Amino acid sequence: MIKPTYDQLVKRICSATKLSVEEVERRVLEKKSKLSDLISKEGAAQIVAAELGVDFDGQKVKINELMTGMRKATLIAKITRVFPPRGFMTKNGAESKVMNLFIADETGNSKCVLWDVNQIKLFEEGKLKEGDTVELKDAAVRENTGNLEVHLGSISQISLSSEVISGTFSPQKPAILKTTLSGLSDNMRASVRAVIVQVFEPRFFIVCPECGKKVSIEGDKFKCLTHNFVMPSERALMNFTLDDGTGNMRSVGFSDVLKKIFGVDDAGIKSITPETRNELLGKEMIFVGRARKNVMYNTLEFQIGDIEEVTPDSLMQELSKK
Repeated sequence: MIKPTYDQLVKRICSATKLSVEEVERRVLEKKSKLSDLISKEGAAQIVAAELGVDFDGQKVKINELMTGMRKATLIAKITRVFPPRGFMTKNGAESKVMNLFIADETGNSKCVLWDVNQIKLFEEGKLKEGDTVELKDAAVRENTGNLEVHLGSISQISLSSEVISGTFSPQKPAILKTTLSGLSDNMRASVRAVIVQVFEPRFFIVCPECGKKVSIEGDKFKCLTHNFVMPSERALMNFTLDDGTGNMRSVGFSDVLKKIFGVDDAGIKSITPETRNELLGKEMIFVGRARKNVMYNTLEFQIGDIEEVTPDSLMQELSKK
């Protein structure tokens, strides 16, 4: 579970009490010392907040100030993408709906989930739409696969806001966490810097050209569950083992990633030799993708979606943020 950082806690305390950062940090250190350093700075800050009567619920926040566990947060954000509502059956057997949005402000972006049919109706009737700036009240904040999400239930509110949010925002840009291989969890989108220590032979399979999913063979034809009979395309995959010092993990890259790593086209993937594969051993790169649970082996794998070269500039940038 994502926990609020020390800086986030101090910032929220300062905002609620008008105390200076120096004064809040002094109180945190005093509390930590009084408890013989048996708690972390984050824990001491939580205690200081409670003693000052600071409740993290019910406060107006920016997206980068969201913290997991908030139950009544208020924020102003622009709707950058709207997904169609989906029907589902509740535990009581009643039909209901859920709807996903992406929202953004000057500080970041977040997924927003609507669980109330009256809120969803505002979008179905065109009263709210993509591009609108809205005010969200009494929102809950939850952690999901390493990302924070804003959830609106029956007690929450969403309405048009007259406030102006400047800037151009991507229609959908889920957060990608920079982490280590040992820090990955199932379904987490992440960026990891690691070294290739094993490279396996490429394998090839046929997929639907429309959706990219595997097709089945029926007689002399190929069938996609979604698009019926199709003329399939060929796709390649290759397994790697990555190691970053915190652990190692089996990873998989598909055609687009392989073309980028080896500098070849589709036909060139079939010409990759063992010698070419071995040239990658010991190479350090930045791998962007998603961790997935391999059901057969009950282990995590990293599905590589993109790669970046490790350059002196990228290293300097990373070090400057620490």
